[in-house]
Amino acid sequence: MLGLATGVLLTVFSYLMHAPSETFQALLVFNTFFVCMLFPLEGSLKRKMTVLFVGNLACFAWNTLFSMFTGAAIVYVGEGFKALVAFLNSLLNLLWIVSFWSISLAFLRKHPGGR
Repeated sequence: MLGLATGVLLTVFSYLMHAPSETFQALLVFNTFFVCMLFPLEGSLKRKMTVLFVGNLACFAWNTLFSMFTGAAIVYVGEGFKALVAFLNSLLNLLWIVSFWSISLAFLRKHPGGR
């Protein structure tokens, strides 16, 4: 339950701290995707919550850093960069979510020794 609670906490925190809306959207998509797709798989609840916790921290950190990068890039490049950022943000969020999902599948696979 720690991972789910952390996801909710980070989502609320990003909303209250006026984090970029992309952070809130990515957390929402990641948590929904994770809960719907991963919980039917094998593995203890503790492991699943740990993976969810790490994923939420990665999501928050990634989107915060990307937001800082794009803010600096827009200052130096100009307002025309915003259209590219809108496309890149969605694409890069998709890439890390899919990558994290595949790592989660490997982490939660059924171990041959019954662990």
